[in-house]
Amino acid sequence: MIWTGRAVGGTLKHVAFAAELRAGSFPVSLEITPPQRLLRGVLLRRARLLGDCVRTVNVIQRPDRLPSLDASIELLRHGFEPVWHLVTRGREEPDVRADIVRAAEAGIRHVLCLLGDHTVEREPERPLRIRDAITLVRALAPAMSVGATLNQYASSSDAVLRNLLPKVEAGATYVQTQPVVELEPFARLAERARREVPELRIVAMVMPLLSLESVQRVTARLDVAVGEAVLSRVAADEGWQVFRETVGSLRRSGLADGLAVMTFEMDPPPEVGVRIREALVEAGVISC
Repeated sequence: MIWTGRAVGGTLKHVAFAAELRAGSFPVSLEITPPQRLLRGVLLRRARLLGDCVRTVNVIQRPDRLPSLDASIELLRHGFEPVWHLVTRGREEPDVRADIVRAAEAGIRHVLCLLGDHTVEREPERPLRIRDAITLVRALAPAMSVGATLNQYASSSDAVLRNLLPKVEAGATYVQTQPVVELEPFARLAERARREVPELRIVAMVMPLLSLESVQRVTARLDVAVGEAVLSRVAADEGWQVFRETVGSLRRSGLADGLAVMTFEMDPPPEVGVRIREALVEAGVISC
């Protein structure tokens, strides 16, 4: 299904992200963190970072922030095409079911189902698995495009694929990776995923890392080592060049079907959006 919309104060035209993935158009999504409460100006500013160059806006779910679903509904009201992050950790099935119904009634068309990396006081007696959440979405909101996550830095690619296949069988049509810091871990796992599920679409997450602190914090969270070559280049103030090369390599690899762009800063200045757009244009990903 194709939908077009107009954002307040702009001319954002959106074609469904999933449709472009299927068509091989290599769409770009922007991933944002919502504010702590409904601060409309802050939310819309973050969503507009890349202007009309993106097809969707991924909305992160964090316990100390405006819920992803609330932020997604607000963005939808302002002409954006949001990707709601449905997090399962610590949640009961009736609550998730109610959120899916609410999302469908609001007109949400994209959902990314994931576990979440937050801590909870206690897990339900019967924890809701991601595959179960995908099954619920398919039953309650069959028109919704469903994605899942893929961690290319996991120690065992066999375990990653064993975890992935039930999600695909439940109805996920694409996966989104962790940030690609170096191409090799992504390529290794993407090649295996392609062999196992040829119809699967893979969205690579990219993030400009402009300081050694940012690299260290991101890689510590992902539990992955980064090569000295990348560290040396970031230390030499070549972070933007590294980002441009990463985007270009992913575009040329044939292993990624689209990109999800995330920034290290929660509320980056406009010039960061300009530099990201320049990198995407140089890589032939966008033309705006």
